Amino acid sequence: METAAPGPTSSSFVQAYHFYRRPTAYFDECARRYGDNFTIRIPTFPAPITFVGDPDAIKEIFAADGTDLLEAGSFVRPVMARVIGEHAMLIIDGAEHRRHRGLIMPYFMRGQFSKFGDTILKLADRQIASWPNAARFPIRPKMRDITLQVMLNLIFGEERAMAVIAPDVIREFFGRDPSPLVFIRSLQRDLGPLTPWRFFLRLRGEIYRGIANEMAHRRTEPVGTRNDVLAALMEARDETGAGLTEQEILDETLTMVLAGNDTTATALAWAVYYIFGDPKVLDELRREIESAGGDASDQAAIVALPYLDATVKEVLRIAPIFLFTMRRLTRPMRLGKIEFAANTFLAPCIYLVHHRADLWDEPERFNPSRFLDLRHPSHHFFPFGGGTRHCIGAALATYEMKLVLSRILMRADLRLADGYVARPKWIANFIGPSKGVPVRFTARAA
Repeated sequence: METAAPGPTSSSFVQAYHFYRRPTAYFDECARRYGDNFTIRIPTFPAPITFVGDPDAIKEIFAADGTDLLEAGSFVRPVMARVIGEHAMLIIDGAEHRRHRGLIMPYFMRGQFSKFGDTILKLADRQIASWPNAARFPIRPKMRDITLQVMLNLIFGEERAMAVIAPDVIREFFGRDPSPLVFIRSLQRDLGPLTPWRFFLRLRGEIYRGIANEMAHRRTEPVGTRNDVLAALMEARDETGAGLTEQEILDETLTMVLAGNDTTATALAWAVYYIFGDPKVLDELRREIESAGGDASDQAAIVALPYLDATVKEVLRIAPIFLFTMRRLTRPMRLGKIEFAANTFLAPCIYLVHHRADLWDEPERFNPSRFLDLRHPSHHFFPFGGGTRHCIGAALATYEMKLVLSRILMRADLRLADGYVARPKWIANFIGPSKGVPVRFTARAA
């Protein structure tokens, strides 16, 4: 019986070069050469990683989530705890993870955040109106302007959105792409004012202080005064009546502020690239939105549009923001013909499964219609991960994407830069389009 998946024999530094410089192309090459499952070695990671592209094996991995067979957060804690805190749900496992998820998840049910649908539309309108007519710019930073405002409104409420964290901190912290260097343990050191870690720690401290001050202020108010994410976190109680500690709330809120807007903004940038690069898709989307009322459409009508829903799903299929998710075995596990040893790192590969020709007709072609008539199993289509670690913000992200895209489609003509072809590149720990998708903007007549 085999005990390991095959993989490149080049040095770990060569493998890391290809992994970071050309991730999707490298995954494609490895899958062609070594099969569905292959192993890559990266010097900054404590052990080789087996990337899993076999959907049936991925189904088994996700089915084992929540048991003591797999860890999904603890092994990244030494690095990520220094970034998002010790208590963030992303880096905890077992009973602690289940407790956090149980306390936080109720707010992210659609009935809660849909109350902010009109706010999302208003924020998108305001941002689009600020774009200079006939100007050229990369669209991703513009999308980040919108999604950051949305996230701050959701977390702190409309009247407090810009008061909790100082505007200059927001501009400085979110005005640049997050450096992937902050996720490398050996580089999490303050080596001077120009180092990424010094910059990150200073601005993260400002965000923490802003959130802590807001929590202190809210404790002077009657319970139930506010209806936002921070209020939900402060008021949440488990079956014993216990809530989250102040530090747990700080860490979870920081994670949402840092991660909740940039990933959605990047997905929107990919959406602009694919939609405005395909006139047929663009025309079909505009016809559908017009049939629902055009600019007068309310948020409920927009999110129910089938072709828009299919388009968002197709964007997340062809260009998943996260290429893979990660698990570590606590004891041996057999997948197919391989008996993996304890402490093996398994990475269900979202990108590879989303591009399998045996699952998707012409997988490299952008084709939203594939999602109109067929339902796809969760181990074939899983842009937000799977199992008990399925992204808690998945429904919010797709909801927000539909509303923002509807406004862009009706109020903006965007022309991709001549000859531009998006190249997948690492942005922090997720994948975005190179150059931020450069476009020329022209306002559409109302």
